[in-house]
This record gives sequence, structure tokens and C-alpha cells, in this order.
Amino acid sequence: MTSDGPAVELRTGTPPAPGRLVLLEGFLNTWSGELDFDDFETPASTEAWLRGAGVWTRAKKLTAKNHEKIVAFRSHLRAWIIDDEAAQPLKHSVAEVTFRAEIDASGTVEFTATGDPYQAVVGAMTEIVSESQKNGTWDRFKCCELPTCGWAFYDATRSRTKRWCSMKTCGSRHKAREYYKRKRG
Repeated sequence: MTSDGPAVELRTGTPPAPGRLVLLEGFLNTWSGELDFDDFETPASTEAWLRGAGVWTRAKKLTAKNHEKIVAFRSHLRAWIIDDEAAQPLKHSVAEVTFRAEIDASGTVEFTATGDPYQAVVGAMTEIVSESQKNGTWDRFKCCELPTCGWAFYDATRSRTKRWCSMKTCGSRHKAREYYKRKRG
């Protein structure tokens, strides 16, 4: 992300995720089945979003193959956030990434993803997940459990038990479906 902030508007929940986790939230919210949009529909639209968010800054263009892999990574990441058991496809996505390690004068280690646009994007998102896990915000980062939604959000509730991005929409739909299932069954 640039120091001035992203040039694209990041779609976030209320409240937005803290720190750099907001970039991951925006990345995941580039797709919504509920609202019927996909900012990563084409390689060009994906590259424009990634450049606008400051995730991809190099001169190299995003290929169709890299585009497909980024879209798959976004889907695998969302599935893993909802269900820890769905980590295997995500492990394969992350395994392709190479990092360069740098140590500054104070001894702090910084990892930077190297390689093609796919590796840069996956590497940046992996760094954000790692940072969030270390600073204790990861367990509050979730994706809506309604299958047609999947909206990423930061759970700021005291109990940390929020399951849907919105109780008014997704939570109500889920509860109505469960009610009708019980009535029929």
C-alpha cells in the first residue's frame, strides 16, 4: 500500500479491519455473489485494482494464468477463513511464493515477496495474515458464513462470535432458511 493510502476504494465492514488487515479485507471484498460484482473479472480489471491498492507496483503485466491463480487464491483464502479445515488448497497457493529476507540495523526481519505478479499478491496477503496473527487481530477477522455472500469483515463484538456480515440481511436469510427446513422436515 502506498503511504498516501490506496487509490481504489476498499470495500470494508463496519468497523473496518485495523492496520494493514484492511487491505486483506478489501482484497477479499472484490467479489460478492450477493451484490453480483467481481472486480477481478478480467486480468486488466484485476491488475487495475491491485495497482490502485498498491499491491502490485512493478512494470510487469498480469498474465491470464496469474489472473486465474489470484482469483483462485482469493477463493481459497475466503474458504480457509470460514473453515480452518479448508487449508489444503491455500497451502498449495502459498507454496509457490518466494520471499527475500532483509534484516535492518535493529535486527528486525522483513520478508518481501519476489517473482511474478501472482507471487507478489499472494506474498503480500500472506504477510498481512502473519502480521495479524502476531498482533492478535486475526481471530476477529472473518468471512460471512452465508455461501452466496462470503463478505470479509472485522468482528469487533465483545464475544467474537459474529457469523454474518449483517444480521439484517445474511443472518436473517440463514435463520429463515433453517426455520423452513425444520418446518418441512
